[in-house]
Amino acid sequence: MSDEHCSVCSGDVPPLIGQVLTGTGLTLAQAARRLLAGDALPDLTPIQRRLVEEHAERL
Repeated sequence: MSDEHCSVCSGDVPPLIGQVLTGTGLTLAQAARRLLAGDALPDLTPIQRRLVEEHAERL
């Protein structure tokens, strides 16, 4: 089986690794606080934005 798309690593990057939002350098909590402060978060994917919004609702 040599299908290059069959492994876990061949998929999309996960939106979150631990508490860090992939590709942003921000933790979920940091991004949620920035969102609540009205800061723009342009580097978030739609999935990451939804995670941050849900986390911000709990703060």
